[in-house]
Amino acid sequence: MTGNLISAIILKIGLLLCLFLLVFGLLTSCVNQKFDSEKIIGVKIYEYSGDITTLFVEWTQLGINTVFVSPSLDSIPSFREEALKHQIKRFLIIPTFFDPNALKNNPELYAITDRGKPAKEEWVEFVCPNKTEYRQKKIAYIENLIKDLDPDGISIDFIRYFAFWEKIYPDRSPLSLSNTCFDKTCLDKFQNDIGIKIPKSVHGSEEIAAWILKNYGDEWTNWKCHTITSMVKEIADVARMVKPSIKINLHAVPWRSNDYNGAIKTVIGQNLVDLGSYVDFISPMCYHHMLKRETSWIHDVITDFFEQTHNQILPSIQVSKAYLQNDLTVEEFEGAIKQSLKIPSAGVVFWNWDAIAASPAKKAIIHRYFKGNIEI
Repeated sequence: MTGNLISAIILKIGLLLCLFLLVFGLLTSCVNQKFDSEKIIGVKIYEYSGDITTLFVEWTQLGINTVFVSPSLDSIPSFREEALKHQIKRFLIIPTFFDPNALKNNPELYAITDRGKPAKEEWVEFVCPNKTEYRQKKIAYIENLIKDLDPDGISIDFIRYFAFWEKIYPDRSPLSLSNTCFDKTCLDKFQNDIGIKIPKSVHGSEEIAAWILKNYGDEWTNWKCHTITSMVKEIADVARMVKPSIKINLHAVPWRSNDYNGAIKTVIGQNLVDLGSYVDFISPMCYHHMLKRETSWIHDVITDFFEQTHNQILPSIQVSKAYLQNDLTVEEFEGAIKQSLKIPSAGVVFWNWDAIAASPAKKAIIHRYFKGNIEI
């Protein structure tokens, strides 16, 4: 009798355990599917001369659900029509303080470094972020773009201070990084906002920069970050006024909070915590290969950004080599995808379509991950 009772109890416990595991497994499966289906699988594209219908068909076949596109390409009606037809969301890439045409027309817009030179290195050249008229024109431009093109989102690029970060490697000394902007506009505004006076005995951009960084370094950094954050807020306010449902993505330099002695703030002027209040996504440009980093670094950046902000972190990864001679192999590319999709990532954005189109092998990997049976 006792033996039969024990057997019955064991049987019931076993059945309950199996039922629990079954329900738990189903719930977990549903949650994972829901989470995966909500991930952004994006691609950046700036120019295209081929058949647009074919392009969108291929994107759909690869599992791409979002395109980050230049305003010039998105202005083509058939591009917008195909995006709607294939249910691919459109984010307009909008450069902010990188504006070669504006600088060519008016060199006085250049930001000035702590060496007293215009903020320019190779193709990278920056407008001073405190030029009021420039800021107003840029915001009006964005407002008109949203009215004219009705995108699902905007992707704010070059929303920062000057740095050619694409060539700043892990062994770089923080002291070697340029600091900006020390033009008259910034110096006057900084003194007025903070309530200080630069001594008359201090002359020239280099001397003034050294004096400020020595005596008011923290104030300077906070002021720079506020300059960038205020621009993001103004852009976000206008964008949401025109289209309340619009999503806002912010391109961030992929420097973790302690990299180069906190240069994400001191040099770049991006305070991620403050910026996160105004945007839906923060997108670190995790181009590991050009920066001489391991693929595991991609997830380190995602984690660091998420722990600071608790925003949706949407990493952008590179597809092929840039600036360096050694190739970004197919195996390394797959490793980058794996790292970019680890929790707490909100998805991945590929930089860029031209590189994908040029590599059938890498295209096949994208297909396997997002249209195949690989568990993400």
